[in-house]
Amino acid sequence: MDGWQNRMRDEAKATGQQLKRKNRMRARRLVCKAIRQIEWESFEIPEVPAPHEVVVKSACSLISAGTELAMYSGSHIGFSGPDPPQFPIDMGYALAGAVQAVGCKVTEWAEGDRVVVYASHGDWALCDVRTTKMWRLPPDVTLEQGALAVMGGISAVGVRQGRVDLGETVIVLGLGLIGQFAAQLSRLSGARPVIGVDLLPNRVRIAGASGVHALNPEQSDVRQTVDDITGGHMAEVVIEATGNPHVVAQALDLAGDGGRVVLLGSPRGTAEIDLYRAVHHKGVSLIGAHARVSGHPHTTQDPWTRERNLDLVLQLFADGSLQSEGLISHRIQPDDVGETYEMLVERPNSFLGVLIEWTS
Repeated sequence: MDGWQNRMRDEAKATGQQLKRKNRMRARRLVCKAIRQIEWESFEIPEVPAPHEVVVKSACSLISAGTELAMYSGSHIGFSGPDPPQFPIDMGYALAGAVQAVGCKVTEWAEGDRVVVYASHGDWALCDVRTTKMWRLPPDVTLEQGALAVMGGISAVGVRQGRVDLGETVIVLGLGLIGQFAAQLSRLSGARPVIGVDLLPNRVRIAGASGVHALNPEQSDVRQTVDDITGGHMAEVVIEATGNPHVVAQALDLAGDGGRVVLLGSPRGTAEIDLYRAVHHKGVSLIGAHARVSGHPHTTQDPWTRERNLDLVLQLFADGSLQSEGLISHRIQPDDVGETYEMLVERPNSFLGVLIEWTS
């Protein structure tokens, strides 16, 4: 356990005592008031949490370059629908920190527990354990990995929807955080080779370091390379992780007969596809993999719930099977959030993982 984690555990116990002595404490969380308008909203942490509440002191939170930025920029598909999102919108859903205080009916959490929480960006999180998803971090998992694990859990949905099997060729288009984890999880599922494609050299390098056959399409003919590697059979599974609807046609082209093309990157918008040649004639399956498809109760037919997927990602971090080195490109302070969101919209290729650090 690193020094940061030890400090968080000590601070958790100390601040838990402070909460009991003070009447209330002011905290702040990030909200989007309108398109491209974010601000910090003040809220109160109670002296004593309600019976089912847990108070978490934040260590770091991860900015989502997908859904979160789409909400901020107004590009989310919901804005053009009949029931658009209503402002204000809480921003963020991947926060790691330490439990500071627990309500009288909370039995599964204790002061000092290191956790990852589905909570908005903020210096504190007040969580009702009956409705808020929380996971305990294994001892060998860092707080940074805890925040990243939320993205890994989303990637796991794409790998499961694609039914990746031993020895299959898997192509991942787009090597952002979601694509990086999708490629690694495909390898862990037994796919060989796993081919990752991205235009950005740094992302190609990071994927290559984790065992992925990584290609830059400006330097390699991707289709010809896949044809050569597979002896003309092409890929059994292609995972589209860019979120660009125009890439779907390429994904279908790279799939072999009977292949599965997984839309993991939430493509927002339309695309022109020759359905006969790209889908019908080859018998290709086009599969949606929005994270919500794992938001179901445990069943014998599909036991892989959102909770189990994220549990697995944490276990894979703990035993070293899943790599996180290089995935955080920027670490920022809370006061730099506004500028960072704008840069993420204007220059998204300059970033990979962006972490807001709440402790010095």
